[in-house]
Order: sequence, then structure tokens, then C-alpha cells
Amino acid sequence: MNQSKKTLVEFYETVGANYPEEQMVYRTLYGQLRKAFILSYLQRIQGSLLDIGCNSGHYLAAYQNGERWGMDLSRAVLRRTPDILHRRLVVADAERLYAFRSASFDHALCSEVLEHCLNPSAVFNGIAHVLRPGGRALITTPNYKSVKPGWVQVGCLSDYGAQGDSDGRYFHTAYRPQELRALAKAAGLLPVECGTLEKEVKYAAKLPAALLLCGRLLNRLLHSQAFEAWLLRQFNRLSLQIYVFCRITGLQPLLLRFIDEGVRSYIWVEKPVED
Repeated sequence: MNQSKKTLVEFYETVGANYPEEQMVYRTLYGQLRKAFILSYLQRIQGSLLDIGCNSGHYLAAYQNGERWGMDLSRAVLRRTPDILHRRLVVADAERLYAFRSASFDHALCSEVLEHCLNPSAVFNGIAHVLRPGGRALITTPNYKSVKPGWVQVGCLSDYGAQGDSDGRYFHTAYRPQELRALAKAAGLLPVECGTLEKEVKYAAKLPAALLLCGRLLNRLLHSQAFEAWLLRQFNRLSLQIYVFCRITGLQPLLLRFIDEGVRSYIWVEKPVED
């Protein structure tokens, strides 16, 4: 394991132990939209499911159409899963799925994991390895427009003890849908669907983002972590309120016509059936 990988393992063990990611994410507009999107796919499948990077088992707990297994790099985060899942959990690396036997699962989910991996091709190759012929996998990641992100500042995660590398950074990239398609094809997987989601965030968060920016400019003088946390809470609350208002009033379909892409990418792939 090289130094960068070792740093990432230590980083996510700390994050898993201290950062209540799922509780915080699913209070936001983008978290609620993502949850609805993924659950809609899980309702369409039958058979065994491997959740790669399952965190505290939010989606595993919801899946009722077959045997469910989860894995995560962080042992600490797996301890927070419901008791019913504990015997179906493995501490493992998404880049090393060859630790599982070939063709072990009917389906796989890999949501918001790939952007943290240094070797995305290894993840796709591993998915192809664990899927049975005809099995499908759903992968979601952040999307980006112009500059592809890479190593970024730890930011607010430092409040939870996460330090990152020597420069205070951790690896967090993003993928365009066409990049996911290329990775899937290189691994021998067939793209079934590919695109973006969370388009609603782009209209609902515009005004809250402007107010957040103004607040952060003010906070350059205050240097207050409490004020920054308050700003984020108000940003999420206002975004949700605007989204609900646009749905109730019927404005949402009109606004979505002006939005080409969502803030997140996804691909649904299938492992070919051998002749």
C-alpha cells in the first residue's frame, strides 16, 4: 500500500468513527433526491445485492428483494449498521473486490464511492468480477462541468478529527457520464442507462447559494465555525423550501427545461451473459 492509500484508509476510519454522514446528507435536498433515485432502482431488482461502500447500511436496510451484503473501508462506520445486518458486513476496499468469489452477487450498488478511489478502473473490474452473468450494478458519483477535481481540502471534516494528508487534503474527484461509460466498457460491462440526476438542485439552490456566499464573505472577518454551521443549515433549509414551493405550484417542470445536467452522474451496467 503506498503512502497515499495508507493516508486514505486512516482518513476514512476517522471519518467513519466521528462524522454522521448519512444523518446529515439525507436532511439536504440533494440527499433526499439521491435517496429517492437509488431506492427506485432497488425496487426494480430481485436477488442478492452487494452494497459497495455501504456506510451505515441505509440502503441495505431498505432492500427487501433478496439477500443483502455490505462492505466498507471503515470498520467504525460498519459498527453503526442495524443489528440485523451485522453478519452480512465485510471490511473491504472497493478497489480490491477480487477478495470476493467470482459471480457471487446478482446485483451491486456503488453510490458516492468511486470519487474517493485512486484507481476507478479497479472498482469497475471488481464489479464485473463479483456480478453473475446478467447481473446489474448502479454507480453514482458527483458530476463536474469544466475542471475535474482531485485532491481537495478537508474543510469542515476537520471539525470531526479528519486531517487528510500533510497538506490537509483528501482525494475527492468527480465523473462525467461519458467517463463512467468508458470505464464500464473497459471492464467488459454493458451500459444500460447513463446520465445525471439531482437537476432540481440547480434551480432550488441558486438563491440560497448567493446568500451563503455573502455570509461566507462576512465570516472572513468573524472567523466563526458556529456561524459557518448556521449558514449551511440555512442554505439546506431554504433549498428544500424552494424545491417544495416549485413542486406545489407546478413551476418545477418549466424550470427543469432550462437545466441540461444534474449535479450527480450515474450509470446502470449489466454483466453480459456468456454464449
